[in-house]
Amino acid sequence: MAKNILMTGGASGVGAATAAMLLERGHTVTSLDIKTGPAEGADQRICDLSDPKAIDAAVAALDGPYDALVNIAGVPGTVGADLTMLVNFFGLRHLTEAVWDKIADGGAVANVASIAGNQWRKRRNEIGALLATKGFDDGMDWWRGAADQVGIDAYTFSKEAVVVYTMVMAGRGLERNIAVNDVGPGPVDTPIFPDFTRDVGEDLMQQMVDMTGRAGQPQDIAEALVVLAERQISWLNGQHIIVDGGMTAGYSAGWRK
Repeated sequence: MAKNILMTGGASGVGAATAAMLLERGHTVTSLDIKTGPAEGADQRICDLSDPKAIDAAVAALDGPYDALVNIAGVPGTVGADLTMLVNFFGLRHLTEAVWDKIADGGAVANVASIAGNQWRKRRNEIGALLATKGFDDGMDWWRGAADQVGIDAYTFSKEAVVVYTMVMAGRGLERNIAVNDVGPGPVDTPIFPDFTRDVGEDLMQQMVDMTGRAGQPQDIAEALVVLAERQISWLNGQHIIVDGGMTAGYSAGWRK
């Protein structure tokens, strides 16, 4: 059955691949992004996800209802700590809550986190304090005051926050049977892959890629997001789903070092 999908980040990389895959499967796709991209057939709308006023304006122009919200838009840490937090967490949170009532009962939310979010338990208290903030201004005030104490870079912290926020919203969704999950990609060959390489260093990035023999492709992540958007697994809820070709398993089990 064709679904009405709202997504962010459809202009490039994983977002463009996901939009194309959804369209090929007969769904209607509306994409919010700071630019337009190659997804012919999608309703592409310009929206700066670092700006709450831009998000509110975009949401006001949306009709709905939507069978799924797919939050893909994100930036690497190389853009600076503040912008990283604004787009990767605060923008995602603001949009999700602004469109929550436009998501159909029985629908789905799929967030893109990262394997960088895997260690969220180490900062559960700090993430809880972040999630307790209200809106962009309050959240950024907290971040600017706590950044030095968090003990991790903004990109990693933003993705850890997405993982925990996903769990929180999974509980909220139970009343209306809305499933909320996230996907944690490993290294993916997208236009911002060089930025991530600069962040972690070429040697470490090559080691991660060598774990499974190749970097991920946008379609690899899109496949998982489509499963979540279509809600193919009906009782899956509140999960951080690692999609990295086995890299995390290799480190955890010790079959690759």
